[in-house]
Amino acid sequence: MKRTALALLAVPALVSALVAPAHGEAVERHVLSVQSESEGWVRQVVLECDPVGGTHPRAEEACEAIAEAGSVEGVTGAQNPCPMIYAPVVATAHGEGVYRQEFPNHCVLLNDKGAVFDF
Repeated sequence: MKRTALALLAVPALVSALVAPAHGEAVERHVLSVQSESEGWVRQVVLECDPVGGTHPRAEEACEAIAEAGSVEGVTGAQNPCPMIYAPVVATAHGEGVYRQEFPNHCVLLNDKGAVFDF
């Protein structure tokens, strides 16, 4: 019982340590995920902006899109044709706010949010 209580107290401190920027720098950090509702997979990356970094494969483009739009929610992508296949995916972002939206398929997600969720 005591171990569980100590572990629960340690979790917020660990999360703060992972999210807190090193040496007092203000780093814009987003934890992005895409989950397939029908296939059961989940993909997750960390996007850091100013300076650009993290595990996102298109970090520079994603940071530029967020900066231009003012938020993940405001990002818009190219409007290319997508197949009319219903395979829902849920995109989430946790950072300077919380964003969550369901899309009919992965193609529509990429069209709407561009590089931000292209991982």
